[in-house]
Amino acid sequence: MPFSPPRNPLEDPALEPYRDFLLRRSRRFTEEMRRITAQHGSLRAYANLHTSLGPHRVRNARGVDCWRWREYMPQAGAVWLTTDKLNFQRHASHRFRRKEDGILELILPPDALAHGDYVELRVQLPVAPDGSDPDECRLGAPPLRRVPAFAQWVEQDKAVPTQWCARLWAPEQPYRFRHRRPGAPVFPRIYEAHVGMAQSSLTHHGESVGSYEEFSRSILPRIKADGYTAVQLMGILEHPLYRSFGYQVSSYFAPSSRYGTPDQFKALVDAAHGLGLSVILDITHGHACPNTEQGLARYDGSRYFFSEKFNQWGTPSFDYSQEMARRFLLSNCRYWLEEFRVDGFRFDAVGNMLYHDHGVDDDFSHVGRCFYGKNGEPRADENGELYLCLANALTHELRPQAATIAEEFSGMPGLTCPPHEGGLGFDYRFAMGIPDYWEKCIEAPRDMGSLWYEMTNHRPYDRTVSYVECHDQCINGDDAMIWRLMGDDMYHYMAVGKENWNVSRGLAFYRLMRLITLTTADAGYLNFMGNEFGHPEWLDAEAHAHRQWHLADRPDLKYAGLAAWDKAQLCGLVAAHAEDFQQAPLFRFIHEEQRLLAFERGRLLFAFNFHELEARQNLTFAVTPGKYVELLSSDETRFAGHGNLSVACPPLEHFTRPLPDRYEQDVTLYLPPLVALVLRRED
Repeated sequence: MPFSPPRNPLEDPALEPYRDFLLRRSRRFTEEMRRITAQHGSLRAYANLHTSLGPHRVRNARGVDCWRWREYMPQAGAVWLTTDKLNFQRHASHRFRRKEDGILELILPPDALAHGDYVELRVQLPVAPDGSDPDECRLGAPPLRRVPAFAQWVEQDKAVPTQWCARLWAPEQPYRFRHRRPGAPVFPRIYEAHVGMAQSSLTHHGESVGSYEEFSRSILPRIKADGYTAVQLMGILEHPLYRSFGYQVSSYFAPSSRYGTPDQFKALVDAAHGLGLSVILDITHGHACPNTEQGLARYDGSRYFFSEKFNQWGTPSFDYSQEMARRFLLSNCRYWLEEFRVDGFRFDAVGNMLYHDHGVDDDFSHVGRCFYGKNGEPRADENGELYLCLANALTHELRPQAATIAEEFSGMPGLTCPPHEGGLGFDYRFAMGIPDYWEKCIEAPRDMGSLWYEMTNHRPYDRTVSYVECHDQCINGDDAMIWRLMGDDMYHYMAVGKENWNVSRGLAFYRLMRLITLTTADAGYLNFMGNEFGHPEWLDAEAHAHRQWHLADRPDLKYAGLAAWDKAQLCGLVAAHAEDFQQAPLFRFIHEEQRLLAFERGRLLFAFNFHELEARQNLTFAVTPGKYVELLSSDETRFAGHGNLSVACPPLEHFTRPLPDRYEQDVTLYLPPLVALVLRRED
């Protein structure tokens, strides 16, 4: 009988020792969904904290308009709303009244608050039962300042940069979206970007920050023209530390005011949809900003939604055993999907959410490490698993075509399978081992077998997104791949016609890296902004906080050749031959000493020569019979190559020759050093 790969973790014989863990995950989700449906009617209704907590214009029991403001602060002694109209003083009229289940409520007349008002909470902690001082507030000390948890507009105080202030977001005319959301792409090509750091270094200097409007006007059209189908935005949820790149969130319901208003972010999403681009939001639901005055830490004086121990980043991790914590995060997902019409989420640091020990100090060299720690004890955070299952279910309930992506380093099996199959319900997971592999290849050459294995290794039921590098390789002074290959030679020899062996080798290898990563990708591909043309500098939040787009637009520079190569791959291959990329790569040929590799994907044939010095005059190997027409060569001069192998017009045709007693037939090609050739079969 032919081999049939397992369709999910429960059918995987390699996971049989861990089947109980998978079944328990599935049962827990099923039981929780039954409970939620019975008590709340639906998962959508369950994820409603943002509609019930925070400020809302409502009608009271007598039908009179008023402001109703609710907060969840079970440990607070007394809470006041203070505003700039009241000079941020506490008034009895603005003191919250305690209701039930940790909820506090404030009712105000309609003229008490207006759009744009500065608002903050003052929290007085109760006296501890034993008479000792409560956590952060000495007895008799002034109340604590807090930014409201459901604030939709939060600004940095220009006079005191360490302070952040919330402003009431309640415009008279809400933003009206003009464009429909695009459908889900079959093979997403994702462009990872940072709004504030995406602007040109020619127009932004020093520590200036780009805006939502500038990104919509100058960056989105570039992303579309280059052949990408989705933009993944990092650093959108408000965060006080710019250097954190948005990974220490303080206000989960506020788009960062550094770049503009909430409506301007809505306009960005709308503009992307008008171009046919999906918008994927990078969210951090594993941990939060440790600051107390800006974020949720010690929000009511207690640990609030967080576990006792800080994680490896020195930030508090959410305690998913708390139902209100889960509801808060689920409400956050619903809010961004409905209010801003984003098309999905990239969940950051999923491994931090899956394990009690956050997966620290473990190489996960064996699948068993996903279930048992070094001490032999079960390590899964079942409540974290439950939250992720619920978050994925909610996202797809609200937006069936949404994409959820797991950034997960441990290799937990079944991330992209539904819970009833033992999975967690994501659509994709990042192939995080690929950029690590490329870093090792640059340091020391690897064999072709390991290259093929790394590019194609994934469980048959886990859908992966491949990439050469993401922001991890390109921020805070870390070295991008192009820099690892060429070093500071790229500052001196990137002009067309100015030759340097190190630069020529680096460019050639970089083109091969990107081509084989894209064309072997299982279900999708990702690129970080600027890497498509080999951006010469890293990205940080200060001195190098911009992108040098002009380098890619100058035909006298080799950066333009790399940009053209990226566009040719995405538009000329993936978009033009989408049906071929729906099929899996089929291995055809490998030669270790000569560093050769060839494979088919649908009707496309890819042949690689990774040898730095030796050309292959008569490279012959077996392929599917037919006539093969040359499509692309990585050595074309328009791609900053040397033109030793260029696709002619009309393109060259290669006819296969029969082999005895075999269905496959031989094809013969010529491959210069560090060159890849792409052909298409025409029967």
